[in-house]
Amino acid sequence: MPRKIENTSKAHLISVPLPNHAASYTVISHQFIIDYAFQSLTNAGFGIVDEEYRCTADGQIAQGIYKLNFNNDPELSMMFAWTNSYNKLVKFKCVVGAYINNTGSVMISGEVGSWVRKHTGTADTEVKSTIDDYISNAHMYYNQLCSDKAAMEVVTLNRRKQSQLLGVLFAEYEILTTEQASMIRDQMKRPQQVFNNTDSLWAFYNYVTNALQSSHPKTWMEDQRILHYFIGTICDFSAPVQNVTAQIPVTVIEATEDEVIDPLYVDPRQTNLLDQIADMEADQIDEDVRYAEAELADNQVVQEEVEIDTVLHQSDEIIEDVTEAEEVLLEAIDFHNAAIEYTDPVGNTFEAPVVIDDFAIEDNFDLDFTSNSEEDESSVADFF
Repeated sequence: MPRKIENTSKAHLISVPLPNHAASYTVISHQFIIDYAFQSLTNAGFGIVDEEYRCTADGQIAQGIYKLNFNNDPELSMMFAWTNSYNKLVKFKCVVGAYINNTGSVMISGEVGSWVRKHTGTADTEVKSTIDDYISNAHMYYNQLCSDKAAMEVVTLNRRKQSQLLGVLFAEYEILTTEQASMIRDQMKRPQQVFNNTDSLWAFYNYVTNALQSSHPKTWMEDQRILHYFIGTICDFSAPVQNVTAQIPVTVIEATEDEVIDPLYVDPRQTNLLDQIADMEADQIDEDVRYAEAELADNQVVQEEVEIDTVLHQSDEIIEDVTEAEEVLLEAIDFHNAAIEYTDPVGNTFEAPVVIDDFAIEDNFDLDFTSNSEEDESSVADFF
């Protein structure tokens, strides 16, 4: 069972031994990133209100999150984060985003944070310029996320739609573990924070970011970025807040040999997910209607069959009554001794016996062709 990733201290990250790889490997130490990030943020006029660090047990993979003293939105503070490794499993990444004050989770735009750098050549120098570039554009990234939050607040999701989005994030995008999916499901039932509308897309977004706080440092930043991209397919972050149905076009940039861009596997032809969900629900309703009509038709057929069976049964009873009457009549007559008297016009009386076929008397023309015994079956077989 893998060990749980827990928070650590800056001192611990600095104490982790540096890697000793091939000569072509350029070491980008955790301390180098921490020191330069502090310097660049200070030069840009930002103060660090809080700092959080997480790493694997051996400190080979680490991440840092800095909450900054800037917030135009009372719920969101500016944030700077980075990820680094000594074991070549994770390339250096950094990003400017928003820190959600109520939950301690973060927002990372789907269109930033995609620059990663191998630890080769002039990687250390390029890391500096990348940190500077993000921090110099920090206000732009932060303001966009504030706008994204406002757009999400006006989108209403019932429990069914939230469950469908959760399923896509878990089964298709695969950014959630089963434990994280359970955490989100529990928050959908009993939110840990207070929202103006617990059925809003913004509330659901927070449920997911809360769960992603337990993601491995290797995937944490990318999971956050994919989440925001995914939500952007539902709510058009580039449009005015009133219009939340269009889709943001995302461009995939080709990477050079040293610079690697992690694409989000975007399909520009992808339709709005909520529209897809609505279509699926409409199709289901149509299917239910068709099923109900078919079931009603079957019931009518069964009813008709029952009525026909009733008529046939009544006819059988009538035939049986007639047959019984004939049998009674035949029993009352002594066919062998009975006679017919006839008187002609002159007055002479004649008497003649009644002749009736014995076969007809015995069977009364009520022939039964069904075999009810082994003897009958054998006789039929002999016949054919």
